Amino acid sequence: MADPKAVLKAALGGRRDAERDFGRLGQTVALDALSKVPAYRRWTAELRRAMEGLRFL
Repeated sequence: MADPKAVLKAALGGRRDAERDFGRLGQTVALDALSKVPAYRRWTAELRRAMEGLRFL
């Protein structure tokens, strides 16, 4: 399994401009691909539970 941090560094280069980098990632990453990442699935499940607890969903 590839190291996610190494993959991001290779994709984005060594810059430290998080706002620009995350903006670019947001425009290029497909949600169906992101849904394969266990940490992302856990985060979305936790977010859903929190929103349901607050009656947003």
